[in-house]
Amino acid sequence: MGSFPFKKLILQPGPILSLTLIGILLLSAVIYYRAINVQRFLEPALALSEPRLKFNQNIRDILSKEVSTEELKGIRLKAGSIFVEQSILFDPSQPVKKIDSEVVKKLSRVFLSILREPEIRSNISLILVCISYPSGTDAMMNKEFRFFTQERAGLLLNSLFFVEPELEKNYGRYFAAIALPASATLKEPPPLEFRLIPTERLHIEVLQRLEKYSY
Repeated sequence: MGSFPFKKLILQPGPILSLTLIGILLLSAVIYYRAINVQRFLEPALALSEPRLKFNQNIRDILSKEVSTEELKGIRLKAGSIFVEQSILFDPSQPVKKIDSEVVKKLSRVFLSILREPEIRSNISLILVCISYPSGTDAMMNKEFRFFTQERAGLLLNSLFFVEPELEKNYGRYFAAIALPASATLKEPPPLEFRLIPTERLHIEVLQRLEKYSY
């Protein structure tokens, strides 16, 4: 019996190279197609987030200039709001008649620097000085907490104005103080919040960036 011609089953270098190139081309086409689809998703997503990211970065830069690294442990920027731990300003459980601390002075300078910048100021409609109070099922207790907390929020805002008179004189219309209800089950007082409410201009900028993707 003759031997089986195994050599016939072995492809020559030419066909192997051709098949390899075809495989590479097909793989490249698949990768390119997927990359295009990802790009179509990412571009509008980036366009949507870029104005807000730029706004937050501007606020973060000003905050880092005015507040030390150590103090930043009790102060943080998140979702367009500056949060401050109550304990670094006053004892949340004790009556407060005056809030006079280095932190208040630095926060006043932060807001003054923010509002002095025309580009940043044009994107801010209002800065809410928010302090939360525990809200439960006792209506009378809720009322007392609300009045007490509203008074404290107003005191904090007045303290900001006191240490930086220009803040009230030139930009007082940008500020308001408010007491916010929170869960009565909270074990610790929630942080104070300086909520930066954006103007329609920031939303319009987002829509303008998305306009080219609507066709």
